[in-house]
Amino acid sequence: MIADASLAQAVSKAAEQFLPELSAALELARSTAQPAEFERLKQAVGVVVSTLEVDLLWPLYKQQPELEPENLKDLEARS
Repeated sequence: MIADASLAQAVSKAAEQFLPELSAALELARSTAQPAEFERLKQAVGVVVSTLEVDLLWPLYKQQPELEPENLKDLEARS
């Protein structure tokens, strides 16, 4: 995915900061948006998060395992 360790670290850090921010925005929408609008947003966020994880972070962590957050290590073995 990304061979350069410093670039991989920058990408990982950016994604790890983005995900909680996106989650916080979704929580705000839960209490402020119309139900149909919230559902559309929730679906769109789900697509973004799954794409980010499956297509970017999992391959990145496979190549650069030292970047994988502790809470995700051995996730496959636990499920």
